[in-house]
Amino acid sequence: MSSIKNINTSGGMTTKINTDTGEFQVDQDSKPFLEAAKRERDLVEKFGHKDTGYRKACTIPDIVAVDLLYKYKIDIHSPDFMHDPAEIRKVIGIMKTDYAHLMSY
Repeated sequence: MSSIKNINTSGGMTTKINTDTGEFQVDQDSKPFLEAAKRERDLVEKFGHKDTGYRKACTIPDIVAVDLLYKYKIDIHSPDFMHDPAEIRKVIGIMKTDYAHLMSY
C-alpha cells in the first residue's frame, strides 16, 4: 500500500509525495498570476508604455521557476541571474513561446 504525503507551502504550491516510490507532483493555482499578467497587458494597451529603459517582461510563478530550472537549467532565483543579460534574454524567449499568457506586454 502506497503512503501519500500532502505538503502545502506558504507560496500556494501543493506537493504530493509517494513515500514508497519517491514519486512527487507539484501544483500551484495559476489564476492570480494569469489575472495579474492580463491586467498589465491591458494597461499597456490602454495607456501605452513609457520607455524608461526598464520594463517588466512577465510574471513567473514559482511552479514555472521550477520548470525553468528542471527543463532549461536556468535558476531565476540565483543572485547572479539578473546580472547575466544572455540568461535574461533566454528566459524572456522561453516565456514568449512556452508561457505567453504570463507576458506583461
